[in-house]
Amino acid sequence: MSDREKELLAELESCKKSIAEMERSQGELQDIIGALRKTEEKYRSIFEDAIEGIFQTSPDGRFISANPSLARIHGYDSPQDLIQSIMDISKQLYVNPEDRVILMKTLNAQGAVTDFETQMYSKDRSVHWISMNIRAVHDKDNNVRYYEGTMLDITERKRAETGLQESEERYRAAIENSNDGVAIIRGHVHQYVNRRFVEMFEYSSPDEIVGQSILLILHSDDVAKVGDINRRRSLGEPVPSRYEFKGVTKTGKTLYVEVSAANIPLGDETGYLIYLRDVTERRHAEDVLIQSRNALESLNRAKTKAVNHISHELRTPLSVIQGSLKLIRRKLERTTEYNSIRDLMESLERNLQRLLGISRETDKIFRLSQELEAVMLVGDLDRLWQRMESLSEVPVDIQEHWDVLRAWVDNYFQTSTQFFQSIDLYTFLVSVVERMKNKLSRRDLDIRVDGAHDLFISIDPEILRDIAEGLIKNAIENTPDGGMIRIGLDQKDDRISLAVTDTGTGITEENKRYLLDGLHHAKETDLYTSKRPLEFGAGGKGLDLLRMKYYALRFGFDITYDSNRCVYIPTDKDLCPGDISQCPSIRSKEDCLNSGGSTFTVSFPVRKRTQSLDEP
Repeated sequence: MSDREKELLAELESCKKSIAEMERSQGELQDIIGALRKTEEKYRSIFEDAIEGIFQTSPDGRFISANPSLARIHGYDSPQDLIQSIMDISKQLYVNPEDRVILMKTLNAQGAVTDFETQMYSKDRSVHWISMNIRAVHDKDNNVRYYEGTMLDITERKRAETGLQESEERYRAAIENSNDGVAIIRGHVHQYVNRRFVEMFEYSSPDEIVGQSILLILHSDDVAKVGDINRRRSLGEPVPSRYEFKGVTKTGKTLYVEVSAANIPLGDETGYLIYLRDVTERRHAEDVLIQSRNALESLNRAKTKAVNHISHELRTPLSVIQGSLKLIRRKLERTTEYNSIRDLMESLERNLQRLLGISRETDKIFRLSQELEAVMLVGDLDRLWQRMESLSEVPVDIQEHWDVLRAWVDNYFQTSTQFFQSIDLYTFLVSVVERMKNKLSRRDLDIRVDGAHDLFISIDPEILRDIAEGLIKNAIENTPDGGMIRIGLDQKDDRISLAVTDTGTGITEENKRYLLDGLHHAKETDLYTSKRPLEFGAGGKGLDLLRMKYYALRFGFDITYDSNRCVYIPTDKDLCPGDISQCPSIRSKEDCLNSGGSTFTVSFPVRKRTQSLDEP
């Protein structure tokens, strides 16, 4: 083979290799093109489906590209609509064009800006908040080719921040202007105090207190007390939500402080939010009041003992006088002179009976006073027990002594629930009214029992009789002849009401304030005369109402009243003739019936019926 042939064969082999390499390169190029196409599709998908608005803008303020989210953010139908509509971003989008000027200066200086917030217009000219991340893209000569970045609508977040800020400002204003001292404590150190706290303890500014221990404001007498409460609170043990301690001001003045505290989170720790109120004046007033109350109670006890003693002392001579009068009557009845002194003897016996009645009523008043005092004492004991329990767990031995004390106080109660029966209230009242009508032969009154039947209450029948007769008697003695008295029964939810309504003279506003205080009669003293029970104007000493007040406290029912004084006799010095037909101020009976009257209402709790009582 010639040299030429060899060269030709070598060139041919070289051409084959080149063709093979070209074929491999073409395949690699197709692979690269395919990869590029996939990458383009991937990033286009990201661009098109991104939640954030993605954009490119020219240095002169026009959109070069925008994704659908950017169009939606600004209220446009499509990216093309946005790009074609916005010719000048600064004037058409920015609510404050100066914001874009600031943005451009920052971009030129730093090359990129993150979290730039501004207000922009939507297509409908509504305003929304936008947050932008943007950077400048430069050419090889470092000139800005375009800007690219993202936008996010943060309108809802800004509204929430504004609302939170306004709320914070309101609460801060409320706390700073509060009449109570407010502090936040971490451990035993003040983290925050308000203006009132600083004033209360006579400091100049919060800086003198913040960072200082709570010992700064505690009187040495109560350091252990407050320390123990804070220790138990930190351990999660029960502590009183409200208590008092002695504080000390910067000048050394002692003051009494009422404090309430609550746990609050402070980062990873638990702190305390406390409210403090200066109760020094109240404590001084309470001390004075307690001293006055003690003095009054001492005087009242002395008065009660004196009255009780006098009542007992009177009983013996009155009994002697009563016996002597009976002997005198027996001896004189046999003589002819008796007729001449009969009226005198009857007057003496009648007034003696009045004195004996007064003595018996005094005994009743004394017993009721003791029982009422016992009821009030039980209430005081219950309140004291609640305060003791709020401080800490009460030891067992204290609980036992307390139970003995309560049992001893209960000995003063003459009545208990052991005689309670289930009573048909309507039947019972009809019987009481009929019995009282039999005693009204000289009175002209329309008395009726109205309302629901088959209402049962659980109570001692003697107590119910006292209540019913007392209320009806009060209505009879204050209602003129020709008037009406209605005893109404009703049940609402878990209460049964007994209401006695009369068309009587009513009660003046002055007397309403004291009527249920006991032993108060709503009539001028100089006009008060003793009459037979159930007569008009007979009145009384308030013993019935005092007894009812005791029963209400003892057995848990309510007694209320509503009254309008007769318009024709507005004061206690104005007298009613006692008969509608004799009243000079009215033209018809209806004028009287509508002129005034009273309603006394007793409300009983509903109890299950256990047995019936046919006769009271």
